[in-house]
Amino acid sequence: MVNDTGDATLAEREALLRVILDLTADSIVRFDPDLRYDYVNDRTVAIIGKPREDWIGRTQAELGFPPEEVAVREARVQKVFDSGEPATYIDEIENLEGRRFYEMQLFPQTCENGSVAHVVVVARDITARMVAEQRLVRAARTDPLTGLANRTALVEDLERALDDAVGSAASTAVLLIDLDHFKFVNDSLGHSVGDGFLRCAAERIRGCVGAGQLVARHGGDEFVIVLRELGDPADATRLAEHIVDVFRAPLATDGENVATTASVGISVATPTDAPRTAHDLIREADTAMFVAKAAGRDGFAVFDAALHRAAQERFRIATELRAALHHGELAVWYQPEVDLADGSIQAVEALLRWHHPSGDTYSAGRFIDIAAETGLIVDIGYWALDQICAQAARWSADRLTIRMNLAPRQLAAADLLARLDAAVARHGIDVSQLCVEITETALLEDHTTVRENLAGLTDRGIAIAIDDFGTGYASLTYLRRYHIDVIKIDRSFVSDLATNARDRDLAAAIVALAHHLGMTVTAEGIETAEQAAALRALGCSRGQGYLYDPAVEAALIDRRLAESPVDR
Repeated sequence: MVNDTGDATLAEREALLRVILDLTADSIVRFDPDLRYDYVNDRTVAIIGKPREDWIGRTQAELGFPPEEVAVREARVQKVFDSGEPATYIDEIENLEGRRFYEMQLFPQTCENGSVAHVVVVARDITARMVAEQRLVRAARTDPLTGLANRTALVEDLERALDDAVGSAASTAVLLIDLDHFKFVNDSLGHSVGDGFLRCAAERIRGCVGAGQLVARHGGDEFVIVLRELGDPADATRLAEHIVDVFRAPLATDGENVATTASVGISVATPTDAPRTAHDLIREADTAMFVAKAAGRDGFAVFDAALHRAAQERFRIATELRAALHHGELAVWYQPEVDLADGSIQAVEALLRWHHPSGDTYSAGRFIDIAAETGLIVDIGYWALDQICAQAARWSADRLTIRMNLAPRQLAAADLLARLDAAVARHGIDVSQLCVEITETALLEDHTTVRENLAGLTDRGIAIAIDDFGTGYASLTYLRRYHIDVIKIDRSFVSDLATNARDRDLAAAIVALAHHLGMTVTAEGIETAEQAAALRALGCSRGQGYLYDPAVEAALIDRRLAESPVDR
């Protein structure tokens, strides 16, 4: 009776187990030591579409599963038979429900003697989890505005490309594309138009690139293309030429036709080069892009040995410049602006000098662009402003005007006027002693803060001079838009003044324009008496250059003032 009851109970338990196994959402199968199926549940039958009777006693190969899949899965099952250890894998499988992801758990079923009699495989559908994870991965690697790869994906892909190229005859190239004057577009037309502009630019770049090549947004208005497996490195320059050409056509966005151009920097890693990292190539392409911009934009440049040396030099200067201000190595020198009739000093231009630890004195041209690129120009500029105001106080009795240069980033700084007011108050100077020199390039950043700063300078009684007049993009537009007090004729018009009629006519036109508008006009870069005479004949009354004095320390200006004091 007990045996009967025990048998009945066992049968009930087996029936219950079968119900549970068949109702579970997981696919469950069991293999015997010959790797044949000896159990499959209803879920397995449903998703594969083969009747239960077809499974039992057959191998995966006999059931017609793909040979490559059979080899992998049978190896896994055999490993559990051999080791007695459970294992877990993730597979992507095509079945009646489509292409799904499964977590495959393999468990050994042992005998009383401890040997493995069967292996049970439980396959759980984890498609929703995997899709969510993939979505997060894509989001982490995708620029949300343009849909292109982001900087993280760029670096990872480029590292893989460089690794794949090792030992091959192929080259890897990076093209860094910067949209010229994008900040002007963003500030003048608004961020909405600016965002649309970037999306259109991304599509235009993507249309230039073949399948399998990565296009990424590096940040702001910079994009990067990674070219893999280049048989001919010149293909990179041909693509750069094409990109420059296609960006000469306006971009249509949000009802606006926006004209722009592109500057492209190229870096190429060839099979014979020393190993470089992804960051190396991106940095090199960035350096080349700045060269393309300096050459006038709307073009491309290739990073080479000469640029490499220049980049190393720039890096060295940037590193040393960070310490120069704190170590008291910077100084402000002054170049006289004289009356061309009698040579008397009428004003001075403040110019930075760097007493380098090497013993050399660097002119501003050696480091000012690097200061601007690194952002150091802001701190250096405010330090120079304080030095200039202190010197203006010492020259207050001479009523000597000091012209001080403002870099584009300084002119666009929100705290410029507050800093200026504080320096003026600290040293108790008359603001009429100050004149701010700006280049036409600085005025390209024509946004609200620039306009407010220029208006604030004028309201305070500080004169504004346009430096290097005639070399920018819209000189006459700036004269109409802003209150300009002084025009400084660029040295390029002065150098051939005595021998070139064309330059003489242009200089004459600038002088006449300045006089007609009630502006002071002065000429830069005067090096010969002939040039000075020609300028006087054209009606230009002021000038500066090596014919008179280079930039010197303030003490030498004091000596000149003491020798020939002149009413101003």
